[in-house]
Amino acid sequence: MRRRTLLAAGAGGLAAVALGAPARATTGKQQAARAARIALVPLDDRPVNTYCASMTAASAGVALHLPPAELLGRFFVPGDGAAIADWLGTLDVDAYVISVSMLAYGGLIASRTATPTPEQARANVAAIKALRAAQPDAVIEVHDTIQRLALTSTGTPLDAYITALVTWAKLYDQVENLGQEQLRTQLDAARAAIPDEIVADYLAARARNHEINRLMVEWVADGTISHLVLSEDDTAPVGLARAERVALEQLATELGVNDRVEIFPGADEVDALLVARVISAGTAPTYRIEYAGVSGETWTAALEGIPFAENIRRHVRSVGGTVVEGDADIVLAVNTPSATGADRGADLDAFVVRVDALLSSGAQVIVVDPVIVNKADHELVARMEAGLDLAALLSYSGWNTGGNALGLALGHGTARWAYLRRSTSGFGVPALAAPGRAHAAYLLYRFVKDDPWKNIVQTEAYAHARAQGWNPLSLTAEQKSYFDGWVRQRLEPITRGYFAEHFAGHPIVLGRRDARTFTATLSTLDSVRIDLPWDRLFEVTLEPTVSFA
Repeated sequence: MRRRTLLAAGAGGLAAVALGAPARATTGKQQAARAARIALVPLDDRPVNTYCASMTAASAGVALHLPPAELLGRFFVPGDGAAIADWLGTLDVDAYVISVSMLAYGGLIASRTATPTPEQARANVAAIKALRAAQPDAVIEVHDTIQRLALTSTGTPLDAYITALVTWAKLYDQVENLGQEQLRTQLDAARAAIPDEIVADYLAARARNHEINRLMVEWVADGTISHLVLSEDDTAPVGLARAERVALEQLATELGVNDRVEIFPGADEVDALLVARVISAGTAPTYRIEYAGVSGETWTAALEGIPFAENIRRHVRSVGGTVVEGDADIVLAVNTPSATGADRGADLDAFVVRVDALLSSGAQVIVVDPVIVNKADHELVARMEAGLDLAALLSYSGWNTGGNALGLALGHGTARWAYLRRSTSGFGVPALAAPGRAHAAYLLYRFVKDDPWKNIVQTEAYAHARAQGWNPLSLTAEQKSYFDGWVRQRLEPITRGYFAEHFAGHPIVLGRRDARTFTATLSTLDSVRIDLPWDRLFEVTLEPTVSFA
């Protein structure tokens, strides 16, 4: 592949700003010191919520403070919300990013069951009130999830009712809330197919979660919370989640806090998105959107309930930016479906040519790949590998739902962009190297994880597990240990080969000082940590470490 010789140029220097505060001039040392003081309570312990948020921060020279790993739980073992609440009270930081799902219930999976009581949930989230009382000037960014329609696959007989419960939840909304009486017979039949105790637990969890959702909106209104995201976890145009969202939107309107409450499809991306919001505070980035295929105004991604262009606008507002026409700080290059299958190849070819031209002109580009659920669009990535300098991008993501892909790319790219703007404010050149290495390692992670892992290795792993009669979503301890080695044996050489072909020898912009642009050349992939974070094959831990020449 050809190597780019024209270095990406960015906007000129902006004085460093204190986190969450109005823009004001500070020295580079002051900014670096304050930027290190962010605490994160993640959605759960999966890499998407811990590693991705940490690497988003690291690419901007920020180290996050996370709770001790043993407090975060693992898979079906909930985190310890009460202990995390105590941990929050021990910190001296400038900003907090807090997942209510973890704090109240012990994580995303735990939030989908009625086991944590409403009383326990309220007691745990009281820690947010205590933070505000103790630190009236701190930035407190909070996110909570609007519960998805489906249960979590457990590898038990409960799995037989996952699809039936989703069908019933959609029909219930259509009949009882939207008045579509012609569907009542279908609703009754769907309900009769599900045991009473499953429906009771499902509804109890939804009622408790909705109560906490409402409480968080009220705490925005009384000043406890600086800014709130309510993410719709794997939603749909109809269903109980839709009705809950409408009620929460109405509450935000009644309380006059629409400017500080965002509601959009997503979940796993929000930790990284809000970390980037804190890092980029005061920069007010602008974004122009360019699509590969149809307009996002007319396309709704799978598992979402609003047009993708609207989801973009809501994510952009949540990171502190604005979508504009014309000149912008950052271009969001978004892969969308083509109008017809016959147009697909030509659309992708033109899209990659356009991104290449943008990079060559000095534009800052984020590529968002939301077309296919749970993986990259390989047809796009293959063209990007052949026609672009991947290391010149601000960020890329094609992981999981459209909102997930959007928020992960937007968070990483925005944090990195803000850092490069602030690099004019007194950073020494050696201090720029570590964020540059983190940025390159995270770019490598995204491409390998979203394409060859998801499209090749994971597919083969699922088939291999099933051929042995194993459930790829519920592995025993022995099966998990076996697949740790099986995945590592296949994914490490792929990662090393990907680095050698697409990153080694490529320049990374470290920062700018007046008219000078400082760069370093990627040389080696020093190590790669690979294992399965949970006892399933859905996600993988992939942590590369890279060096400059």
